[in-house]
Amino acid sequence: MSLSYVHLSEPPTISAADGRSLSDQVYEYLVSQIIRGRIAYGERLNIKQIATNLNISAIPIRDAIKRLEQENLVVVLPRSHCYVRVPTKQAILSAISARRMIELFAVREAIPRVSSVELEGLQAIVDQMRPMAQDDRPDEDRNAISDYIELDRQFHTELCALSHNEYLVRFYREISMHLSMSFSYGIGVCHGIHATFVEHEAILDHLRSNSAEAERILEHHLLHSRENIVTEPRFRALPD
Repeated sequence: MSLSYVHLSEPPTISAADGRSLSDQVYEYLVSQIIRGRIAYGERLNIKQIATNLNISAIPIRDAIKRLEQENLVVVLPRSHCYVRVPTKQAILSAISARRMIELFAVREAIPRVSSVELEGLQAIVDQMRPMAQDDRPDEDRNAISDYIELDRQFHTELCALSHNEYLVRFYREISMHLSMSFSYGIGVCHGIHATFVEHEAILDHLRSNSAEAERILEHHLLHSRENIVTEPRFRALPD
């Protein structure tokens, strides 16, 4: 795959007044750009260009890129050359398997004890998804798909958080970023916005009634997602 310099769109205001470190702000912005597909697989990151776009020094950008490298989102070469990692088929399949184990464990742990208060975050995400799912042709709108993929990531991350296990949540975060990237590039992109919304809503409803049916629906949901990924032409085109 040929490399090209990426042009970041809509750069945010990076400022110490934000209350977070500059490197944290840059990191979160670059992650958002990557998992939404605005920076593509194989695309090259130019530290000087990013510094100019964000109107900050190169130091926090280098710090942010080190974090991205640790999470296997980017590859850093000598002389500060850096590009977004092109995943292998095996890497994506491994992420899918790990995601399934973690989410099913989290939901299984949550079912007997989860309260309505703990489910408020999931409910808020489902409420944001609803108008997208009711759109006449959401699957043909690239912006709608990108927004929905981000909400989907938040939904599954919130499910994982119900485990109350900080190590599991930390591990899951990296997995969800990689899979969201895959969805953004059309590799198994959900299985239709309406279909996934119905399943998300059903999972939430069964969690609210502390029903084991939530785990069954989640497993069906994840297996359907895997099937869509492995049959996608873009997935087949990736290196082994």
